[in-house]
Amino acid sequence: VVVADVERQPAPAFDSACTAADEGAVVPADFTPDRPLKIAVLGLENNPFWIPVKEGALKAAEELKPYNVTVDWIVPGETHTADDFSGGMEAAIAQEYDAIATIAGDAGLVTYIDRAVDAGIPVATFNSETAAPNKRLFFVGADLYKQGEAAGKAMADAIGGAGKVGVITGFFAVEAHELRRKGFEDYLTANNPDIEIVAQVENSDQGDIAYTQAQDMMTANPDLAGIYVTAGGPFGAAAAVEDAGKTGEVKVISFDFVDETMEYVQKGVISATIGQGPFAQGHDPAIRLFNYIVTGEAPECGRLLTEAALVTQDNIDQYWTPPAQ
Repeated sequence: VVVADVERQPAPAFDSACTAADEGAVVPADFTPDRPLKIAVLGLENNPFWIPVKEGALKAAEELKPYNVTVDWIVPGETHTADDFSGGMEAAIAQEYDAIATIAGDAGLVTYIDRAVDAGIPVATFNSETAAPNKRLFFVGADLYKQGEAAGKAMADAIGGAGKVGVITGFFAVEAHELRRKGFEDYLTANNPDIEIVAQVENSDQGDIAYTQAQDMMTANPDLAGIYVTAGGPFGAAAAVEDAGKTGEVKVISFDFVDETMEYVQKGVISATIGQGPFAQGHDPAIRLFNYIVTGEAPECGRLLTEAALVTQDNIDQYWTPPAQ
């Protein structure tokens, strides 16, 4: 297929949302381009959540290799913010990548996304994206505000609809984490006015920081009923609860199915954790961008929402196999 001659569909409406039936399993279109293509996937490796995301990107690289496509997993920095990702975007544009998939943690990245698209490089976002309109083709990830609401309901169910809770978020500056924090808060305000949020702190997605913060919350509030962790490192908060001898007394609600987190779900220290399809977040953008380049077909909607299953001690076996010792 002569890439230059492909007629491309217009981008779907920015806010249109749907779930993809082939989430995590989308396959490359059977077209070999007339020249080698290269796709950049800009991700993070600052906590264990990113391991399956990277695995997804590497799987996409393997699947696209027969079509003369190189997929590069690139880590521009330590945080989701434009401070780190703008440099990665600039480099990918300068190196003339044919497509870019990136995390877009805040509005500061809009300029760089639009610059790439204006240079003829299609861009997809994944995991987290800014609400500020931009020219990206599509997003792959969870509905983060709804995830926050689901976490609010899970907390209310776990603590019986009343009590004091603390919130540990990754970064106040990352829109994705703020959506999860706001969704949680708004759900409780609307449905459980007897639940009081007594502390809100950021842990930079780090488990060791969450450990200390959870200890501080329990010390300051001996009657603390729950801790909500919006992003990375919930296993740190869970370890603090367990070490304080408060398993079952202080309920932890979190996200993601990393082994460290799931071990605490299995033990009943974490009451519930909510997924977001990390493998698909790493895998699907590269494949869909390739398909867009060679066939011109754009996804049917702007936001391809990944599965957000709620996992507890009761259903953990459906979602997790403990690693072999």
